[in-house]
Amino acid sequence: MEQITRRGFLDETVAVTRERDATTTHLYLMLREGGDIGVQWEQPGADHLREYRVVDADGPACPHCVIIEAVVELAPVLPLDMLRTARSRVQYETVLRTGMLPAPAFARQSASREVTWLGDCHGATGNPHTGADCAEHAAIGPSVVDDPLDVDPVAVLPRALREMPGPIDVRERLRLARDWRDTAAEVARRSRYAETAWGFLRGCAVLGVPAAGVPGVVYALAPDAPADERPFAERYATTVRALSGQTSLRYADRVCLVPDPVPGSERMPSFAGAVDIAAGQPVRTLRLPSSRRPLSRLGRGILLLFEARHTMLTRQVQQPRDWESEAALHVFEFGMLEEVGGPAYISAVAAYLDALRREGDLLAQPQKVLDRKRRKALAQVFGDIDDAELHLWGSVAYRNAIKLMLGSQAAFAEHLRRQAS
Repeated sequence: MEQITRRGFLDETVAVTRERDATTTHLYLMLREGGDIGVQWEQPGADHLREYRVVDADGPACPHCVIIEAVVELAPVLPLDMLRTARSRVQYETVLRTGMLPAPAFARQSASREVTWLGDCHGATGNPHTGADCAEHAAIGPSVVDDPLDVDPVAVLPRALREMPGPIDVRERLRLARDWRDTAAEVARRSRYAETAWGFLRGCAVLGVPAAGVPGVVYALAPDAPADERPFAERYATTVRALSGQTSLRYADRVCLVPDPVPGSERMPSFAGAVDIAAGQPVRTLRLPSSRRPLSRLGRGILLLFEARHTMLTRQVQQPRDWESEAALHVFEFGMLEEVGGPAYISAVAAYLDALRREGDLLAQPQKVLDRKRRKALAQVFGDIDDAELHLWGSVAYRNAIKLMLGSQAAFAEHLRRQAS
């Protein structure tokens, strides 16, 4: 372990990155438990790792500030564009809020210096906080409540919630929210790709009860919420007045799981913005259907983690559409499926890739690519599934093959943009 000053760490990280510029494909800045920082330069056939303990004149430096500052100094060296540089801090602090160890990660897209590197932030299990944290970063983290869904369904509900139009069904909504969340935990135990999104769900997701007939309004029922007996009408009017006319709104740190206890035809979870009248803030929601024909548990877990990843990276109420982020979201899903689907999923992707290379363009009938043997193998990954769910995972394998054929995430992002236009 090398003890080094903040300035020395920044200078050394930049110097080694310049020195290894020609062969480095990935660069990681990894927060360790206790506040140490690992920097890893990955090259074909070899990884170069250095471990640091960064100190200021009066003692250990805030490791979060040091890592964020290092990204800024590395931006012109890699290079990173302004959007990725700015987004790296948002992603870092988003992972920190889950109670995980953040690790900014950067990947080369091209040998050309004209093409900027891709950026992301992973999360590892462990306590990210130390006594050296600055006041700002020490305050970022999960609630002291162990489980955000640990609310008492038979306790007396807040007045505003009791007065909300529509059925409350707190007990049944909690059961459904926990069941959906458990499917995500099952996937996370099998996939390293899922760890960060699962940490977000585990630490930030509270129960949200919708107000029937009042679109976009929920009540977040959090275990640590202060007592407040204001009526629904007063809370609603106060929230609307406070948010009216504001042009740059940020979502609350928490996300609401909003399960629907009424069985219907919808099968997939979805992300939506709403207003939480409990806190008087915009809030991100994950809508969880109760389907008459539910998807497999593995499938539900993958889709919930996909939407959780989307949700955790959406911070602004009117956030511009970012095709590169959407491409990265799909790549996240591909990674999960490759790990949990194993040879059956990989074989399906290979079949689509062969067909794409033969035709030289997008496939006219992608649903006819997988033969009976491949379809059966892919179905067995998920258990007893119907044809509609099998088609869903086949379509993911097809998108995965398109990404591989195009050769880069940037090209895949452009493909998604064109398909949406």
